[in-house]
Amino acid sequence: MALPAESGNVPRRRSAGGLRGRWPGAVSRPGSAEFEASAKNWLFDLAPARWRHEEVFHRNPVELACMLRLHLDAEVLAMQAGLKALRTALAGRLRRADSVEIIEAYVREQTWAKGMREQVALVEDALHHALGGAARKRVAWRIVSGP
Repeated sequence: MALPAESGNVPRRRSAGGLRGRWPGAVSRPGSAEFEASAKNWLFDLAPARWRHEEVFHRNPVELACMLRLHLDAEVLAMQAGLKALRTALAGRLRRADSVEIIEAYVREQTWAKGMREQVALVEDALHHALGGAARKRVAWRIVSGP
């Protein structure tokens, strides 16, 4: 069950289009006793299964969220590249009956990844705040993007 924008201390973030992100319903409210555990479980459910075996992510849920957000960034880019390649391959050719369905699948996956990335970012921010606001926030992004 998604929490409304006006409720309690649930973090909200504006996306590029000005729309507010939606808090994931499987994650308890920040500040509740269940918040950290529910956030970790939800993040692990979204992450590749092998990440559950990385003890460092169990100890550092902010890092789990950061790495998952970066993973979703890559999924968005992969769907963009796949869609572009498919459209280029189909340009000027007679389209097969399933071409439209394939394009729609790319678009659905890209939309899903963008939505999950936004929710992961909300949870990441809440975890960061709840776990004491460590100086290291989104360092991986700064390393990738430069100073």
